[in-house]
Amino acid sequence: MCLGRFSRFVTHYYRSPAFGVDPWAYFEFVVDVLSQGSWDVLLPTHEQAFLFSRERASIPSRVGVALSDFQSFLQLQGKSALVKTLRRLEIPQPESFVLGGAAELRRIRRFPFFLKTDYATASRGVWKIQSARELQLKCNELESALFDEGQEFVVQEVAEGPLERVQAIFNDGELIAIHGYRQLAEGPGGGDIAKIGINRAIVRDYMIQIGRKLRWHGALSFDYVFAQADQSPLFIDANPRLVEPMNATLSGVNLADLLVRVSICDRVQVAQPGVENTRTHMLLMALLSVATTLNSRRAIAAEFFRAILRRGIYSGSQEELLPLTTDFKGIFPLVYVFTRLLIRPGSAGEISLGSIAAYSMGSSAAQQIASKPRR
Repeated sequence: MCLGRFSRFVTHYYRSPAFGVDPWAYFEFVVDVLSQGSWDVLLPTHEQAFLFSRERASIPSRVGVALSDFQSFLQLQGKSALVKTLRRLEIPQPESFVLGGAAELRRIRRFPFFLKTDYATASRGVWKIQSARELQLKCNELESALFDEGQEFVVQEVAEGPLERVQAIFNDGELIAIHGYRQLAEGPGGGDIAKIGINRAIVRDYMIQIGRKLRWHGALSFDYVFAQADQSPLFIDANPRLVEPMNATLSGVNLADLLVRVSICDRVQVAQPGVENTRTHMLLMALLSVATTLNSRRAIAAEFFRAILRRGIYSGSQEELLPLTTDFKGIFPLVYVFTRLLIRPGSAGEISLGSIAAYSMGSSAAQQIASKPRR
């Protein structure tokens, strides 16, 4: 029951093996689908890009796909690799340490900090540790699942400032298009409920540098904290793919269209920056967030009608996930989630986790892709 089924722009869907459970079965399924039709482009929208990059040679050559080589992916995909790459490229980030054992972690005495597993989706492997007691509890909780496997993990200083994101399209290392936005309201898993578009020259300069040094090809997104004191970004996370491009599209930069054009080797002009201060929101995520934090039917209903009346964060904002005026079928998942939350507000976690589990790449799948031979 994915959202894509409830769109007038989708004509077919295919039930595939779960990517996070068995990436190789998923890949074989995708290749089989591609071999049976006249497909023009394969457009990875989540961590599948990591797998497709490794197995690029097995994707039919007639199908266009814009992906960097696998060695470039390995420099950004994991949290520890990202810290090392940013340090090597002299890209600013909060003070960060890559650790490989519980003993090192237990010795830390500077709080607060973020503890990050090497591979995680939607902040599922990121925890803010406030005290020595919280650290002890988290170490005990993760002992068997994390430390015994010898995985690296990251300890990162907490940076002060608003969370912002930047999305870019590259063509053989050259920047084709870029868009940034600031998070106005946080949703489940650290995602965005509301955003406002921004343009930052300093962030553009860093993205140009990253793209050229890694000779990046295709989509690349970063999260950063914008330190107000020195007006500088501190990069904290990378997504080697295109992430939620509707704020960019509504501001005048159609990143998805440009990515398709790069995929088919079409001649692409460098896109002009979009209109700043474009506001967008995702009501579905807002309802899930209210249900999770307040567990109140009254609050859920109030949030829904606040959006209908375009008040608060919805004032002057456009819906980006389920835009009913252009894609009327989106009413079905919206009504379903709204009704389910009114009946049982506690089901918000099941809805969110179920959705994330359908596409996420956990540690096991990431390690299979990064190091284990294909079965």
